[in-house]
Amino acid sequence: MENVIRSRATGKSVINGTYETRKILLKVGTKSVTKYFKQRPGVQRRYRVEKSALQRLRGVVGFPQLIRTADTSLLLEMSRLPGASVKSLSERNLRDLAAIVEKMLAAGVARHSLPLRDILVDPEGNVGLVDFERATLRSRIWRPDWSIAKAVTRYHLYRLFAEQQPQLLNPEQWRLVNIGGKLRNPVSLLHALTRSLRKPA
Repeated sequence: MENVIRSRATGKSVINGTYETRKILLKVGTKSVTKYFKQRPGVQRRYRVEKSALQRLRGVVGFPQLIRTADTSLLLEMSRLPGASVKSLSERNLRDLAAIVEKMLAAGVARHSLPLRDILVDPEGNVGLVDFERATLRSRIWRPDWSIAKAVTRYHLYRLFAEQQPQLLNPEQWRLVNIGGKLRNPVSLLHALTRSLRKPA
């Protein structure tokens, strides 16, 4: 019997372990996940970014491990992380998430957001992070946008702390959250974060 969930408003559907949106088709197996990128505007860039991000995160615990790629069909197969997305994160979950985010940044990958749906927690409380289409990759030569991209990633991390376990934030982290919370325009946010990086703590 088919297990079917569809949403006309979002264009998303889930049918027997196959997750589909207007941009991707995700086939979830027992040990691996296969992601197909549909022919939509920006598809080549999204495919290249996620492929490169997973290559940089090879061997890093808490992230899917790339198994195979097919550039002509825009396909990525990766290991399936245990666990599922949750509505709330414990202190331990957030501390572990902060640790893997720092490992991710050290590998040269910065995320543009950290939605709860991309954070997986297994029955033992271990945290994993998935979906790297929207990311900034560190260049081989120094560029100022990498510092900004790291600040944006940390802003989204600390915003999660503020929503879930606010007692864990220090004053400097609260300052970053407050700056982002006051600005709705993404360009203004980037400029404000840049200025914040230049200020002494």
